[in-house]
Amino acid sequence: MDGVEPVLYPLLRRDLIAQGPRYVVQIGDKVIDYNEDFRLFLATRNPTPFIPPDAASVVTEVNFTTTRAGLRGQLLALTIQQEKPELETEKTRLLQQEEDKKIQLAQLEESLLETLATAQGNILENRELIDSLNQTKASSALIQESLLESHRLQASLDQERDAYLPLAETASKMYFVITDLSKINNMYRFSLASFLRLFQRALQAKKETENTEARILALEASLKNMVYEYVCRSLFKADQLMFAMHFVKGMYPELFQENEWDVFTGSIVGEVFKKENTAHFSSVAIFKATFPAVYQSLCLSDSDLWLSFSQSSQCEQEIPSTIAKKITPFQQLLLVQAVRPDRLQSTMAAFASQALGKWFIWIGFVCLNKTMSICP
Repeated sequence: MDGVEPVLYPLLRRDLIAQGPRYVVQIGDKVIDYNEDFRLFLATRNPTPFIPPDAASVVTEVNFTTTRAGLRGQLLALTIQQEKPELETEKTRLLQQEEDKKIQLAQLEESLLETLATAQGNILENRELIDSLNQTKASSALIQESLLESHRLQASLDQERDAYLPLAETASKMYFVITDLSKINNMYRFSLASFLRLFQRALQAKKETENTEARILALEASLKNMVYEYVCRSLFKADQLMFAMHFVKGMYPELFQENEWDVFTGSIVGEVFKKENTAHFSSVAIFKATFPAVYQSLCLSDSDLWLSFSQSSQCEQEIPSTIAKKITPFQQLLLVQAVRPDRLQSTMAAFASQALGKWFIWIGFVCLNKTMSICP
């Protein structure tokens, strides 16, 4: 459903009418028997449905959409269960203990109020009442101390658990990178359950070291390898290099500076057209207009400097060393896209291989002669 139909309001508000031993509710022009065990669940595919104010007070909204923070917490819990199960057990015990203490504290407060409300005569002369109040006060102080100690222990446990937070954060980012593939092709849909199975399989890898940081790095590398290989087997060859670039963009955003990805995917071209008020704009002109400082440092007017680059069949390997030191690897890719688009796919493969690691090469999806989409 896209919203709450007004005809359901009497049912949601429980506007019940008693007719002898039974209750009825009017929905539209019909009067229907009402059962106390009746529950109504409305579902929608819209992650942000509009609920009018008059309906918001009578319905409870539950969002089952997977969020980065929620998934990160779930993955962290799975990691701790596998790597440090004693921490998760202790955390659960402390939380249960804290809840029990809070219940006891609430019961003591309720008992205290009830005792005061039912006391007769002069309270100051009621010895039994004063003893009861003192006992309640002492019990309350002990419970408060227990709660403070529980909070301190939980903080200590959380600090140990947070050592594995980078792994959970990396895995969470990875999941949302692969879910974006559905924008390319509706067939490219990967469930959270399948991703969690991959994550748990990665956690089962043999421990090579007891050092936590080294272990996290090893797990991250193993998970990236598993996820990348798993996803690539599900893609058409024409889309595999596109996925490699988006995988790098999602996992290593620090490799890209402002507007670089937009120029690469072509989303910034329209703005340049509008700004320059022209219908024809070359790739080099777009590069120059968007990155004037980088363009100036390239010295493209020096034909001798760029002679080998322009004539080479593998120009991505012939960028002058003096220029390569001044620009980032992705800026080199943008240069090839602007000046030698015939070598763009080879440059993309080299860039992805450099960013993802040597294992990227043997995945085996080189498709240099195929037409490929770049932007979802």
